[in-house]
Amino acid sequence: MKLFYKILIIPSVIISSIIILFISFFTWKIPFNNVRLMIFQHDFNKSINKLNPNQSILIAEIAEVDNWADGTYCEFLAGQLRSSTLSMEEIEKIYPYDFFTAGVYFFDINYEENYGTLWHELNEKYLKNYKTKKGENIYLVWKSKVDYNTNGDIRCD
Repeated sequence: MKLFYKILIIPSVIISSIIILFISFFTWKIPFNNVRLMIFQHDFNKSINKLNPNQSILIAEIAEVDNWADGTYCEFLAGQLRSSTLSMEEIEKIYPYDFFTAGVYFFDINYEENYGTLWHELNEKYLKNYKTKKGENIYLVWKSKVDYNTNGDIRCD
C-alpha cells in the first residue's frame, strides 16, 4: 500500500497542482474583467440610449473582451448593433466619434475590407440569422476601453 501511495498518489497530486497553478496563472483575472466589462457595458448603454434615433431598432447588444491591438492591453468593447432607415451620414452625425475609443461602423458590402476581421466575427456572431431589409442600414455604435494589463486573462494574450 505504501508503494502504491508513493508511486501513484503523490505524483498525481503534484502534477495536478502544477496544472492547476498553470491554468490559474492565465485565468485568474477573467472574473474581474467580466465584472468590469459588465459595468462598462451598462454605462455605455445608459449614455448611448439617450442618443439613439427613434428610426432605429436594436438588433443586439455587444460586450467583448479581447486583444485587437498590439498585445500589451486588454481591450473592452461595448456596443449596440442597430438597424435604421436613416442615411449613413445622418447616423454618423448623431453619435460621438473618436478614432480610437468610439464610433459608428456600418455593415455594408465592404465592411470587412474597411474594418478588418473583428467586424467579420461580429457579423457571424450577431447577424448570422438577421435578414436585412431594403433601404435599411445596419450599424454598430461602439465604445472601447484599452487600459487594462493583459496578465491573468487568456482572452487578452
